[in-house]
Order: sequence, then structure tokens, then C-alpha cells
Amino acid sequence: MSKQISVIIPCYNVEKYIDRCFRSLMSQTVGVEQLELIFVDDASTDGTWEKLVQCEEACPESVMIVHCDENGRQGRARNIGLQYASAPYIGFVDADDWIEPDMYEKLYGKMTEHHCDIAMCQSWRDTGVENLHSVSGSAAASERLFCIDNVEKRKTFIACGSIGFRVWDKLYSGKFLQDNQIFFPEGLAYEDHFFVTLLYFYAVRVYVTEEKLYHYFVNPASTVLQPDSPHHFDVLAADKLMWAECESRGLLADYREEMEYLFLTLCYLVAMKMISLRMTKVPYGFFLELKEETVRRVPDYRSNPYIKEYLGEMDQMVLQLLELPISEEDLCAVCSAINAKHSKGILQIYVMTHIAFEVPPDPIYHPMQVGRALKDDLGYMGDDVGDNISAKNPYYSELTGLYWLWKNIRSTEYIGLCHYRRYFLNEDNRIMSRTDFLPILEQYDIIISKPVMAAQRYRDIYAEAHNIHDLEAVGEAISVLYPDCAPIFQEVLDGKKLYCGNLMVTTKKWLDAYAAWLFSIFDVVEKKIDVSAYDDYHKRVYGFLSEQLLYVWVRYRNLTYYEAPIGFTQEKAETLSLKGRLAELFRERKITQAHQLFLDTVKTRPDVMLAGSDFGQELEIILRIIHICEEEEKEQKGSSMLDYSTDLNELIRYYRRSKGI
Repeated sequence: MSKQISVIIPCYNVEKYIDRCFRSLMSQTVGVEQLELIFVDDASTDGTWEKLVQCEEACPESVMIVHCDENGRQGRARNIGLQYASAPYIGFVDADDWIEPDMYEKLYGKMTEHHCDIAMCQSWRDTGVENLHSVSGSAAASERLFCIDNVEKRKTFIACGSIGFRVWDKLYSGKFLQDNQIFFPEGLAYEDHFFVTLLYFYAVRVYVTEEKLYHYFVNPASTVLQPDSPHHFDVLAADKLMWAECESRGLLADYREEMEYLFLTLCYLVAMKMISLRMTKVPYGFFLELKEETVRRVPDYRSNPYIKEYLGEMDQMVLQLLELPISEEDLCAVCSAINAKHSKGILQIYVMTHIAFEVPPDPIYHPMQVGRALKDDLGYMGDDVGDNISAKNPYYSELTGLYWLWKNIRSTEYIGLCHYRRYFLNEDNRIMSRTDFLPILEQYDIIISKPVMAAQRYRDIYAEAHNIHDLEAVGEAISVLYPDCAPIFQEVLDGKKLYCGNLMVTTKKWLDAYAAWLFSIFDVVEKKIDVSAYDDYHKRVYGFLSEQLLYVWVRYRNLTYYEAPIGFTQEKAETLSLKGRLAELFRERKITQAHQLFLDTVKTRPDVMLAGSDFGQELEIILRIIHICEEEEKEQKGSSMLDYSTDLNELIRYYRRSKGI
């Protein structure tokens, strides 16, 4: 059967994501038999190729895999895919993204109904696992057909950026691409600037729907998000090639002003944003080259008719640098202003997890899998890319996520950390939203958890549950590194406030300061304590130690702080697991084994019985039921609780009724 759509998927080190992408392609309602899926492995160094072989074996009639011996970047991989594509229509999907089940059915329908060169949809920005059916686009979304049949219409089409500059949210006529020799530059990032610019000059009929059908995964390891990556400098090289290609095709004759506007926005302004948001140290030499190349092509940006009409005040201010002598110090000030503009009011709460869970619907919450370097990928953003200590997760718990936020997140004003089942609550006992957080953050430096008041000192509580020498090692490190903080540390140890969970929301500046302080202390403590003999629970020593240290640091820095109550959305995963295994043993009437499992688990994970882990305190009741069953077995009575039921939940209800609980 002939294929109708060739989908080209460039792949480079996407072993963790390719299954998700493949599932979404196989689920297309247009019918997988209509699809030619071309996966191009761009010389990956992980297990991507092995994954692709499995995809081909799963659906050999629709999957083609191509292996490259040398990495040529996405541009070359996509060009290779175009060479193999045999269907009349062509789409592109990035291997760490996924699509709605009806994406290609809908775009294909519009292409054939309106005889289009391009059909385009909108996209979601996603940070978690796919949910292919719960977020489909609205049937009432607006749609429009562009008929670009004269020069004036095309000028407006270009200047308005009517189809954006993304490659993957579109379906293309293969004949249209071939007839107009539309291709990608190779060996560069920002290759989409080149490709999509050519679309603007040649497309005649374009259908655009506002339905969101494509899921763009906000992947911190991607080219566009990696901090301090040399790939960011490719923006200038790619856009110089774009200019040269358009010039060689004679397009500047009718569209000089439009090309100037594209170079100013796609190259110069994008590059300025990039060096402001993605670079730790402002690259002054690159700026000078960028300025020179821009002025050579656009000697008088002020005369361009689109500048005042389409660009905001900040962008127009940045353009003024083209006509002014700018020192490195001046450039740093401008970049700081750009960074502040883009981050102002932005709040991102990262939800640390080691299991799959239901993410709160508010878009400020971003799931992050901690310890992913040692675990199966859950499909969330992970703490094992960029500068990270993911492999230390068995000892540092959610702090490997804190470290990642410190080292890798750049452009946000406010940032927070919570857990997959623990969240700050507002006055209505609901999970706090952006509108709850921001007014508080305008008055306070940081939001921390409301403490639990204990009956004894914190140091005594720690000594009962953990090795007190570890806490003493922290005190010694603080005395050496931060002697002014030592009295505060001792005061907190002698106090009866218990802070749990390392939850916080604050500015990025204060989070960075806290992380730098905390990890400098733990760098010293690591050399003083030995956790090799600890069980898995007690190995999480740095996670336990840090819970009280956040409050110590807040006091040390004399910050204003707001204590918010914490709510639990579900029981601890280990608690749920224990209950499930006990229920299975009860069904099999294996009470002795259930008792031993209970004792073994609580010995290594005493936290499973905490009120915040076991909401109904059911484990205490289960232990009593076990004792009753064991006593009945010893006495060899004619009847027992197990004759009433072997369903553990029913036995818990029966026990509560009998005791009037």
C-alpha cells in the first residue's frame, strides 16, 4: 500500500525519549499504514540505535531506520530523511517530542481539501509524560487559509511571521519542497531559520489551525536550552547562510526590507536574547562580530518600516546598540536588563519525584525525576543532564534536584521545590497557585514549610532516628566555614521546631545562595562521615540533615520568611507498596510471612508509619490484626478473623467497627 505521509525523525542520543515519540506516531488516527516513518540516527553514542532497531522490528512495513557514521546535526539528518521520503506529504517530528493522535489526520485533511503547500497547527510546551487524549485541541479553535498570490501579500505574510519559525508543527507538500529546492543547512544549530525562511518566500497556499496538536518537550539537554553551549553561536552562521541563499536566489530585489527585518529579528535579536539568557559570561567578542555582520546587511535599521510597527520597546532599545560604541561593561548591563525582562514575574516550581504521579494542573509545576542517572526514565525532566550530581541521589534524595536547579536554570525570577505528594497550601487548603505565591513573594524573601512543634529538642529527635555524629559533623563544618552561623545552628538544634521536606519558594538569587552554602558544607561533611554501613533509608543522610539547615540558613542570612502549611496528596510510595504486599499475603492466609515483612520493612523504613506517609494510620491497625490472627492460630479456635474475610481492607473496616474507631 502506498504511503501518504513521510515523517522524518532525526535522532541523536534520545534513548530515553524515543519510545514515547514512537508510541505517538503508531497511534495516529490517519492509520500507521498510511505513514512512512523515517528515523535517522545521527551517530548517537547511547542506545538510540538499538531502540530504533526495536521500532523497525515492531512495524517493519512502516518504519525505516537510517544510521549515520558521523554526526551532522539535525539539518543533515533531516536532509537525509528528505532523500528517502517517498510519500506526497512530509512532516518532521523531533525524537524527544510527541504528537496528538489526530495530528496528521487533521493536517492531511486540510492539505488535500484546500490544495495547500503547507498546513500548520499549534503546539504545547510540555515537561512531563505524554497524555495523548486528555489535551486535544478545541474543536472551536480558529482556522485560516492564506492565499499569497502577489508581492504585497507576501510582504505582510513575512513581516507578520504568519507561520512562525518551527519546522515540526507543519505538514508539507513534498512537490512544493522539491520544486523550490527547500532544504536544511548542515552541521549547524538554528537550521530551522534557514529552512522556514525559504517557506515564506515560496508558499502560495497555507492553512493554519489554532488547535494544539504537537507536544514540544522542554528538554534541558536540548541544543536551545543548554547553558553555555557553543551551539548557540551557530545562530549567526546559520542566518548568514540564510541571507546568502536568499540573495543568490534573487529574493532581495523585491523583498529587501523584509529580509533586513528577518535578519534583525531572527539573527541579531535572537542572538542577544541567547547571550543574555544562556551564557554565564557575556561573550563580548561574539557580540562585536554579530554587530558587524548585522550592520553590513542592515546599515540603517531605523528606516525599516516594520521596526516600529512590530517590535516592542525593549527590542528597539537593543537595536540601538548597532549604532553606539558599546564596551564590555555596557553589554553586560544590557544583557542583565534583557534577562530581567524575560524572567520578571516568572515562577517555576519543580516537583521532585522518583515515581510517576499526577502533576498539578497549574503550569507553574514542573515534574523532575531525581536520581534518574540510576533509574529507569519516567519521561519527566531529569536531574542527570548538564551539571549534575544525579548519581548521589541515594544519599542526597531531593537535593540532587536542588543542585540541578542551582547549576542549570537561568531565566526565572522565582523558583521553588516541592515533592510529588507534598505541596504548599493556601488559606483554603488547596495547592498554592501562581496567584497565591506571587503576593507573598512580594512581601517575603522566601516561603518555607510551617514547622511541627515537637516535645523534645531537635538534636534529641535526630539522635533517636539517625547517627548523631553526622549532625555533629555538620556543626563542625559550619564552625570552620561560617563561624558567624555556628551559634544559630546550635540554637536551632536546641529548639523544638521541626522543618520537613526541603520545600521552598524564593528568588533564583536566594536559591543559588542557599545551594552554594549548603553544598559547600556537605563537601566537607562527606569527608568526615561514612555511610557505607547504613541501610537504604539511613543512607539518605544529606537529605535528612538539610531539612533543618534551610531554616538555619534563613536565620543566618536574616531573610524575611513566610511559613506555609504543607498538604499531602497521596501516601508515600513505600507505604502503599507495603500495604499492597501485606494485602497479598493476607489473601494467601500467610500471616507469619506478613508479620515478618512488616517488621523487616519498618526496621529499614520507619518513615512508612509516619502520619504524613500513612494517612489513616492503617499500618498500626494492620499490625494489631496480625497479632489477633497469630493468637487465634496459636489457640486453634474454630473460627478466626480470616474466616470472616481475607480482604485486608475489609478486615481494617471490621476492626474499626468492633473497636468503635
